[in-house]
Amino acid sequence: MDFTTILIIWGVVLLAMIILVVRLAVRWIVRMTIVGVILLAVIGGGLFWWWTNRLTTKPQPNRQQSQPTRRATSH
Repeated sequence: MDFTTILIIWGVVLLAMIILVVRLAVRWIVRMTIVGVILLAVIGGGLFWWWTNRLTTKPQPNRQQSQPTRRATSH
């Protein structure tokens, strides 16, 4: 085997390895993007819930007044 053949074989092997690494990296990028979108949605929903909860007026705890006592009436 001459030098050119060895370089071609190494080039093909190197190209195959680069393609595999790039495919793996793209898969991880897609996964991380999906996780990021889900986290943004959860954080956005939590902030929206907190904001709308904060804007609602909270009812004041009103103390019920005691009923006036009845006097016994004789008939």
